[in-house]
Amino acid sequence: LALLFLRAEAEGFALCHAPALQTEVFQYRLWDVNQRSLYLRDDQLVAGHLQGANAALEEKVFWVPNRALEPARLPVILSIRSGSRCLR
Repeated sequence: LALLFLRAEAEGFALCHAPALQTEVFQYRLWDVNQRSLYLRDDQLVAGHLQGANAALEEKVFWVPNRALEPARLPVILSIRSGSRCLR
């Protein structure tokens, strides 16, 4: 999941719309094999080493099951900023 998320950073973001049948929201911290955290820089999601006061810049990743698309395949909606921005 982390690699997919990091590779998708160039795709940009769009505002999220809450799914009609929203269930529990899950929140995670993601980092890559080099221990780089995700954060926003100039409105782009990037991975980098955050230390000290900069650690607060780390973005938490939220995910919600997307019941609108083939539930048997377990699709999810990924977002940051407490759900205000989604991967697109």
